[in-house]
Amino acid sequence: MQKLIRLHYMLFPISLILLLTACGGPAVDEKSSEAIPVAYTEAEVRDLSVRREVTAPVVAYKRIYITARTGGLIEEVAFEEGDQIRAGDLLARMDTRRQKAQLRKVRATLQQIQKSYNRTKQLYENDVIPEAEFEAIARELEETKAEAHLWEVEVDLGQIHAPIDAIVSDRLIEVGTTVSENQRLFTIEDHKLLVIRPGLSESDVVHLEKGQEVKLGFDIFPGDTLKGNIRRIFPAADPLTRLFTVEVEIDQAASSRRIYPGYLARLHFVTQQRDNVLAIPPESLITEEEEAFVFVIIDERVTRRRVETGIRRDGWVEIISGLEAGEKVAAANLENLDEDSPVEVHGRFRRHGFRD
Repeated sequence: MQKLIRLHYMLFPISLILLLTACGGPAVDEKSSEAIPVAYTEAEVRDLSVRREVTAPVVAYKRIYITARTGGLIEEVAFEEGDQIRAGDLLARMDTRRQKAQLRKVRATLQQIQKSYNRTKQLYENDVIPEAEFEAIARELEETKAEAHLWEVEVDLGQIHAPIDAIVSDRLIEVGTTVSENQRLFTIEDHKLLVIRPGLSESDVVHLEKGQEVKLGFDIFPGDTLKGNIRRIFPAADPLTRLFTVEVEIDQAASSRRIYPGYLARLHFVTQQRDNVLAIPPESLITEEEEAFVFVIIDERVTRRRVETGIRRDGWVEIISGLEAGEKVAAANLENLDEDSPVEVHGRFRRHGFRD
């Protein structure tokens, strides 16, 4: 009796299905019951280059500190901050009356000794006086000439001249100032060549080279991008910061903006060039025994395909081979997929917080 009851319950669902089918009831959609829901993404060309943004002030490549070559009182100052100067221009003049007086005194002595030398030379040539007497007057003449030259230099040191064409960026003296030897008087700069010298780590510097282009931005010119080029990379790191100085030359000829020393620049370095890279999100990958696979979506079914991967950066994986740009791959529910599995696409896979 119990066996008959169990058989009855087993046959009841089958009978019900046959009855519904015979009566024109709703048929079961075999395809929809088997399709696996997935999200998709496309293999796309992206820029996975490593970029660094650093800030540093603009400085003149040539900056010269003009110092006093002798001590004394400043009698004249010819230029001030912002003035354009030419090589050889007189920047300032010191009181050299004492040096000039000494020079006149020595010159007068030199004149007398020269006359004495001429007489002695004539006597020596006529064998009237011994050679030692002639040599003594000759030595005295040379010493007096050297002393005269020394005082000529002292007079000349009292005049401060510009060594190059430049702009006066700092004037530290006024008329009446008493200065000492080696005291700084002016700072002059050549603004024809402006540079920026940021510090970068060794891991970034190894990927840079002389002549490489660098994009520059300035807060004073929002939205504008200027060009620069790496002029040189210093050979040793700063002992305190452990950073290498990279000197970037500003291409002012190609800019409509006038740049001045002191502007704060934002430098955008590309330390690892990886543009035009085919990439997909790592969620689309399956890794088995150090090999990577993806499920390519074709006509609502998936094909399992092996791919070769490269770098991983900013939430993307480089695809070296196995995919072409534009191909769709499954990016969710991969654990339920197999070769030729039917799928039902429920939208595009998206994430937030990664570089576009």
